[in-house]
Amino acid sequence: MIFAASPATAALAEDQSVSLNEALVRAGAESPAVQISQAEIDIARGNQKQASLGPNPEVSVEVENVAGSGVFKGLRSTEYTVSVGQRLELGGKRGARTRAARAQTSLAEVEAAISQAELASSVRLAYTEAVAAQSRLDFATRVVGRNRELSRIARILVETGRDPPLRALRADAALGEAEAALEAARAEEYSARLLLASLWGSQTPPQEVEPVWLSGGDVEFEADLSQSLQIKAAEANRDAASAIVTRERANAVPDLTLSGGARRFEESGDTAFIVGASIAIPFGNRNQGSIQAAEASVRGAEARRALRLVAINREYNIASNQLEATQSRVETLESQTLPQAEEASRLAQLGYQYGKFTLLDVLDAAAARDTAELGLLEAKVARAEAVITLLRLAAR
Repeated sequence: MIFAASPATAALAEDQSVSLNEALVRAGAESPAVQISQAEIDIARGNQKQASLGPNPEVSVEVENVAGSGVFKGLRSTEYTVSVGQRLELGGKRGARTRAARAQTSLAEVEAAISQAELASSVRLAYTEAVAAQSRLDFATRVVGRNRELSRIARILVETGRDPPLRALRADAALGEAEAALEAARAEEYSARLLLASLWGSQTPPQEVEPVWLSGGDVEFEADLSQSLQIKAAEANRDAASAIVTRERANAVPDLTLSGGARRFEESGDTAFIVGASIAIPFGNRNQGSIQAAEASVRGAEARRALRLVAINREYNIASNQLEATQSRVETLESQTLPQAEEASRLAQLGYQYGKFTLLDVLDAAAARDTAELGLLEAKVARAEAVITLLRLAAR
């Protein structure tokens, strides 16, 4: 065999089937990607909490005229000063800083929602591929059974002298090819289930997936893309940039520091109170560079929102057209092409048993039938991929 699960791997396999909804729920609850998104939200909330806090007061202690010479020798002329200072934020800095941090939190929440939507899209894609791989395995199994029967019939016809030995060799070769394809299909089907399980952080694949195909009925074609998560993220980014402009303008206003304390003169034993105030003079630095950069970020964010809306509408229209085309192809293959090919293959095989057709006729008819079935399978996959794209673009 080309592929075989080890005993340890087989023991770890989950003894159950998984539906698409169950896969989505498990990924949403157990995937490391969700934990990362939540951590990003917690980081933003922590920054928001810190931004709402004002500056702490400062305590200073000064000792002057210590261990000098003459009258300042020893501690006789020492002066002790203890003061408390508090920086007062002016210009609405604290409120602007808090609003900017709150906008960053909102952006992190939208980005987390986008991450979850992308995870759901990945689950749907992996689930579709698992269903397709399972269908290919079933198909390969049926082909082996059919070719094994043809090989048996060919040997009988050779033994009775109705066909030359070459016919039996050709039938055996077709059987060998089918058996090799079956082994490859087994490996592919296991890998698809393993990939699906990895999306919720598991190394043990489900035993099987329910054969469900996404179709046009799973999509809302009149979706308002301006309300999609990707546009909301662009808007949240723009709002965060606007809040930063307000914060940087507030930072241009200098803060006032007030201080007060007491000074003790050791020589006389007297005490005096002191007060003070300080403020920076915004002579050259008025934070104009940061303000200019923040305003440019707002313009860029607004342009990116408009560009993203155009791109989403374009992608949505392309996926809608692809869905319509693949849906039509699926219906044609299901209702016409595949039934006709199956009937032709059945008649060819039946006629071969009675000497009406040659083995090559049977193999040609079977190949046409196989092509039709594989074409139907690929059309279903393409249809599901179009649906998944539409769901991702319209996610809210």
